[in-house]
Amino acid sequence: MNKILGFRQYLNSQHSFSDLNKIIKERDAYLPSDDGFLTIIALCGKNPRDFLERNNLLDRVAFYDFAPWEESARRVAEVYTKSQYKPDRVQLIHYHEQPLGLTYPLELLVQISNILKMDHLAVSDSDFQLNYSTIRKVFDFHVSVAQSDERVITYPRREFRSLDLKKYPINRRAMEDLENVYIYMLSDLKILDSKPDFQSGLSVTTRAANQILNFTNVGSWIGNLHMAIQVIRSNGRLEKDFVVPTNQQHESSINFDIQCAKIDQLYRYYMIPFSNIVHLALDHPDRYLMEDWTKGLTDSQIAQTIYQIEEMNNQYLQKRRKEKDQEADDSHSLSNG
Repeated sequence: MNKILGFRQYLNSQHSFSDLNKIIKERDAYLPSDDGFLTIIALCGKNPRDFLERNNLLDRVAFYDFAPWEESARRVAEVYTKSQYKPDRVQLIHYHEQPLGLTYPLELLVQISNILKMDHLAVSDSDFQLNYSTIRKVFDFHVSVAQSDERVITYPRREFRSLDLKKYPINRRAMEDLENVYIYMLSDLKILDSKPDFQSGLSVTTRAANQILNFTNVGSWIGNLHMAIQVIRSNGRLEKDFVVPTNQQHESSINFDIQCAKIDQLYRYYMIPFSNIVHLALDHPDRYLMEDWTKGLTDSQIAQTIYQIEEMNNQYLQKRRKEKDQEADDSHSLSNG
């Protein structure tokens, strides 16, 4: 085996259990181990053992249940690679009972890929915005244009950004665009020519790209954005124009608070205020914002949407700071009690 197909999954709902069932049962039809694929599910949330037993799935997986206090992705990767068994089965790594963000499972899969010296690594969200046949097509495209010793990262371009929008007080597509501006500013503005779709829920990287990735002190929600920045900054190549269809996203682990936490973490790591991103996007909306939500809107209407996001983000940050100050006061009072 020389390729990893990795899924990130938060097991917390009936839909997420259905996704887990789908990965296990349908994997062989599209990405079988005979084609060189090692399939790994990096899983947090509820322990799936009872579900696997009830649905007669235990004999189709290799299940690794790590201690919930082991929070080092590198350590879990090292232990997994030393204890790996039956690689032809779906590898199910339950690394924590609580969600640790998007960075942790990405780093876990990158570390495993590096230790095992895999040629290519795909990391996908398990909400099946992109189905198995599409993931396979993206993987095959990536392998056809990228040698393992080249620093290459591939992001498919969604025909339609099929996002779960129901629970959002903001325009989620606009929020994605603003987050992507950080990548443009911190890597290479020339990639703006076609507005890459960095948040399609799937990325594929070569061995050489994975070897330069470093997630030390990276915020829990910004690993994907940080990965793109690192690869492009290291003179890596970005493959971004392979267009794919999408399914409707039924639910998402990314809520409004998490979106705001991402912005805060991007500021803390890169020290670029969100206000700078907002002003840049509004100065050049044609360059930075996608037409799937801006088409037909006036500049004033676009600005209203962006300013609403900025204002709600500021309110979130003020609320979090007050909560932290209160926690500090409470802790101080207890220590002096």
